[in-house]
Amino acid sequence: MEKQHIIPSYGRKRSHGLSDSQKNNLSTLYKFYGIDLPEDIIDPRQLFEGKFDKIILEIGFGNGEHLINRALQKTSVGFIGCDPFENGVASILKEIQKHDLKNIKIFNGDVRLLLEKLKDHSIFRMYTLFPDPWGKRKHHKRRLLSAEFISGMMHKIILTGSVIIATDHEDYMLNILENLKDIPRIKYCRNMDQLSAKPLCLSTTKYEQKALNQQRKCYYIRVYV
Repeated sequence: MEKQHIIPSYGRKRSHGLSDSQKNNLSTLYKFYGIDLPEDIIDPRQLFEGKFDKIILEIGFGNGEHLINRALQKTSVGFIGCDPFENGVASILKEIQKHDLKNIKIFNGDVRLLLEKLKDHSIFRMYTLFPDPWGKRKHHKRRLLSAEFISGMMHKIILTGSVIIATDHEDYMLNILENLKDIPRIKYCRNMDQLSAKPLCLSTTKYEQKALNQQRKCYYIRVYV
């Protein structure tokens, strides 16, 4: 992945002051389940001591309910979750400990920094589910899913692997589809009926449920190498 100038895509690192238990999670549990930014390029399987052949990476996991559910259902797969939001990281670390999950690692930071350190063609699948759409036009530059970023993601995906993007923001969905046109050697669909069909590999997230409760349409973009 080519080194790029990183425009922050997130607002606050925390929604409120961390409780003592959250601070304890970050200081103690992160040592066991967290990822420190590697100095050199690595195969992500090394993060799990080579125990898993397939690695799935989720970008922006919120409170982590989707990541936890998938890791419980797919114990033979290694999962990496990336999020700069400390409250969510503290919550998911506690859940990982509660379920004694050996197949999740967490990176508390901007995913672009970690992707630069991962070997090309080493990730089976990436999810980014309901990312901030930065709806105001003047904030569009902060949208994470630019053509440059998606292209970098695809360089990390194995042959026959995929990237799945979910959003309930139609303008963002159309913007992502436009960005995909500039990326060579990938496959994706522009059919609205198919874009509305939720992939079976996704669990429901609180943001998805909120959108459905408010009768907003959700879109699921699948991109294949």
